[in-house]
Amino acid sequence: MDGGSAKYHVAVSSNNVLVPFAHQFDLDDALTMPDDVLARHQTVVRLVSDMPAVDHATGSCSICMESLSRSEGAGSRRRVSCGHVYHHDCITDWLLNGNSNSCPLCRHEISGS
Repeated sequence: MDGGSAKYHVAVSSNNVLVPFAHQFDLDDALTMPDDVLARHQTVVRLVSDMPAVDHATGSCSICMESLSRSEGAGSRRRVSCGHVYHHDCITDWLLNGNSNSCPLCRHEISGS
């Protein structure tokens, strides 16, 4: 088991029938959960919306590995503070679901300032 992980085996009773239930609790994940998920979501959406939109880009998004040139719609590509370009939805998901506010390629901190 890793650092703060523990695996529990629990028997859940339903109508007097015991059903085994395995649940893995990760203390590290629990400690890094945001206090207010809605506030975190709003902060990330605002942060990504404030990133400069890129009209023409070459290469591929290193998050989804799809071509940046095939992206539809204005503002579908965003440039983070270190200069790397990602699809709007990809960088939003990365910041929401990742455990850091850093660029996926170079780990440069992404902040709203």
